[in-house]
Amino acid sequence: MDYKDYYAILGIPKTATAAEIKRAFRKLAQQYHPDKNPNDSKAEEKFKEINEANEVLGDTEKRSRYDKLGANWQNHQQRPGGGAQDFNWQGGSSGGGNPYGDAFKGFEGASGGFSDFFENIFGGNSKTKRTQTKSKTT
Repeated sequence: MDYKDYYAILGIPKTATAAEIKRAFRKLAQQYHPDKNPNDSKAEEKFKEINEANEVLGDTEKRSRYDKLGANWQNHQQRPGGGAQDFNWQGGSSGGGNPYGDAFKGFEGASGGFSDFFENIFGGNSKTKRTQTKSKTT
């Protein structure tokens, strides 16, 4: 997206108040309105730019984003918190491998199943542990 300087389009400083934005918009909209400039494609394009500038600068939330993000203000608006498309489903920085890094290293056992996870955490085969516990109590 090309950067459009909405302040320059309306001919106002970045410190302009809401009332100044409204006045500048009305003046320019009246000057470039298609009814006053029939069959003038340049005036029609200018009128569209003026409306776009007013739509952004006339809304305090949009103006704030525009002032902070410049040309990327609309991208931020569309995906403020990101979404599933932003998540690296492949994991790792190279697009593959374990997305958890070394967090689960050592849990890859022979079968690599869910029970191996618990065996690694609790120290071995749960059946063996129960048998050893029972034989100690008898």
